[in-house]
Amino acid sequence: MSTQRADLYFGPTHQPCGFTSGVVAQFDGSEEPVVRELLQNSLDAARDAGRPAEVRFVIDEIPRSSIPGSRTYQKVFEEAKKERQRWHEGNPSHNEKTVIDRIAETIKSPMIPVLLCIDNGHGVNGKRMDALLTPGNTSKGEQGAGSFGLGHHAAFGASNLRYVIYTSKYREDDDVLIIASGHTILATHCDPESASVKHLAADGYWLRCGWEESAFDGSSKSYPTVPPDLLLPHINTVQDTGTVVCMVGFNDFRRDEGDPESVELICRVAAANFSAAVHEGILTVRVLDERNGAELVVARETLEQILEPIAQQRRVSPKRRASNSDNKVQLRGELAYNAWKTISEGLPRDISKGEKLCIRHLQPGEERSTRVHLFRRGMWIDSNVQGLRRPDFAKTMPFDAVLLLDNGSDLEELVRSAEGPEHRGVDRKRLETAQKKDLQQRLSEIARYLRLEVGERADLEEFTPTGFANISGNELRSAEAAPKPRFPAGGGTDSKPVERGNKKTEAGKQKQRRAGVPKPGSVPRYRSSCRAGRKDNTVEFFVIIDEELAESSEVGIRLRLASGSDGTCEQPLPDTWLSLCEVSVGKYSQSSASDDGDLELALPLGSGKQYLNVVTSKPIDQLALLELDLVRRKPSVKESVSVKQPDSVDEESESVHIQHQQGTEE
Repeated sequence: MSTQRADLYFGPTHQPCGFTSGVVAQFDGSEEPVVRELLQNSLDAARDAGRPAEVRFVIDEIPRSSIPGSRTYQKVFEEAKKERQRWHEGNPSHNEKTVIDRIAETIKSPMIPVLLCIDNGHGVNGKRMDALLTPGNTSKGEQGAGSFGLGHHAAFGASNLRYVIYTSKYREDDDVLIIASGHTILATHCDPESASVKHLAADGYWLRCGWEESAFDGSSKSYPTVPPDLLLPHINTVQDTGTVVCMVGFNDFRRDEGDPESVELICRVAAANFSAAVHEGILTVRVLDERNGAELVVARETLEQILEPIAQQRRVSPKRRASNSDNKVQLRGELAYNAWKTISEGLPRDISKGEKLCIRHLQPGEERSTRVHLFRRGMWIDSNVQGLRRPDFAKTMPFDAVLLLDNGSDLEELVRSAEGPEHRGVDRKRLETAQKKDLQQRLSEIARYLRLEVGERADLEEFTPTGFANISGNELRSAEAAPKPRFPAGGGTDSKPVERGNKKTEAGKQKQRRAGVPKPGSVPRYRSSCRAGRKDNTVEFFVIIDEELAESSEVGIRLRLASGSDGTCEQPLPDTWLSLCEVSVGKYSQSSASDDGDLELALPLGSGKQYLNVVTSKPIDQLALLELDLVRRKPSVKESVSVKQPDSVDEESESVHIQHQQGTEE
C-alpha cells in the first residue's frame, strides 16, 4: 500500500466549462485514434531509449475504491452536475446529458473496467509529465513523430469516466526514479467549503497533498513518487524504464453488437497502422483481456493472420468516420492489407538517406489499381498523396508501392510538417511556399523513379496491323478542316413550328426545330442522383444547385436517355427525350396540359439541396441511362404552378452517390 498522500486537485477558474469538452469529443467513439496515439508515443519513447518497442495492452476490472482520488471524484461530479443544472435551468443539452449518464452509470458499479498500456520506453520525467497533463505542450522536440501536444487527449476517448492515470520509471543520472499523476476532465463547479473561490476548473490532477500550488512550475515537487496501488503490479514488470497509462472506466470502444472484441480491435489498429514498424521488428504488441483470458500478439509472424480478415474492407465504418476529424484520410482494411503485402513481398529499393521504396507488381488478373502508401517512422500516414496518385502513373504497369521515410530524410521533415494533429494525410496548406515547392519536387522525383522502375504498360505500345503501308519521307500534309462538333440532340425527324415569337429568317420562313427536342436555355451549376420511384413511370432525384438563383426565376426540368455517343463523332446517335406528365418539389407541383406529356415542365427551384419527383408518360426501363437536365426559365404564368404535398422521399436518397451533371467539384 502506498503511504504518500495524494488526491485530485481542481484549481480556481473564471471560465465556465461544461462536460462536452472539445479536446475529448474529437476522439470519442473509436479505437483507432486511442490505440494509434498510444503506440506512436511508445514507439518514439523506445526509439529514444535505443531499443525495440514492446507494448502491452491489458484489459481488467478493479474495485472502485482503488481509483486514486475516487471520493473526491464522486463529490466533484455531483457538484458539477448541480452547476450544469443551474446553467441549463434544469434542461441540459443532449450531448451533455449523454456524458453525465455515462459517468453516473459507470461510477455506481463496485467494479470498474480499465484499459492499461505498458511500454518499455525512456519513461516520463517531471518535464514530460507537465507536457502530458497540459494541452498544446510536447516534450518530443524535433525527433518525435508527434509534435502538437494534443495527442495525449486521445486516451480520454476510451474512458467513460474521462480519467487517465500515469506512472513511469525514468533515469536521472544513474538512478531510476518513479513518478505518477492523473488527469480527469469533468465540468466547472462550486466549492461549498470555500467562500473566496467562486468556480473550480473542469480539469482535475492527481497531485501530492500540500503541493498543489507547485503544479507545472517545473520543479516536479507536486507529483507523487509512489505509484497508485492499482498500477504498482504493472510498473513492477518494467525491467528498466517505461510508462503505464491507465484509462479508468474503459468503454470497450463503444462496440456495437456483432463487432469484434476489444482485443481484436486493438490488434487490428496496431497491425494496420504500424505494419512497417512491426515487420522491421522495432515494435511488438501484446493484448490481454483478464476478464476472459483472450490474448493476441502483433508481431511479424502474425501480421497476415490479423490483416487478412479485413483485406476486402473497402469502406470505413460509419462510427469511425463520424469520430474522425478528417474523413478524407482513412485507413481501410484493403489498403492496410495491400501495404503489408508490399512491405513483406515487394522489391526493396534504397533511393536516398532515410528513404526506401518497396515495389510490388500487380498481376493482370488482380482487380486492383496502382497505389503508393506513405509510412513515416514505421507509421502509416497516407495512401493518396498528391503527386503519387493513380493518374501520375497512368502509363505504367499497375503496381503497389510503399514509401518508407525515417530519420535523416529531408522528405520526412516535410511530410511531418504537412501532417495534422492526428498525423494522417499530407496537407500542403500547412507548409510555407518554399516548403511546398520542395515537397512537390521530391515527390516528383520519386514518381519519376517509380515510372522508370515499373515500366510502361504493354497495351500502350504502338501496333501496326498486317499489310499496313509505311511511307518514308519528310513531306508534311496539312490537316483537313474538322467539322464543328455536333452535340446530342433529341430524336425524331419531323419538323414543327416553334411556339414562341414570329421572328423570320432571311429566307422569309418561320424558324423550325426538330420534333422531340426541347428549346435551349442557360444551365445552372447543379449535381443530381436518381433512384426508381414506387411506379415504373416515376423517378426520384436528389438535386443540389450550387449557385444562387433569382427569386423570380423558374427552372425547366427535362429528362433524357443518354445514347452514349460522343458529340464529336461524325454521326452521333441522338439522345431520347422523355415526355413528362408531372414534376413536383416541396410544396410546388406542375402538371402537363397534354395527355401525352411535355418535354419540359418548369418549377421555382431554389439553391441547395432538394428532392424532385418526376412522372413520365411511359415506363422507364433504362434507369442507368437516365439524365436530368435543368435550364433557367423566366416565369410566364405564375398561376400555372400549383401547390401540392409531394410523396415522401427517404433520407437515404442523400447517401446516393452524387454524379456531376454540370461543372466539376472535388
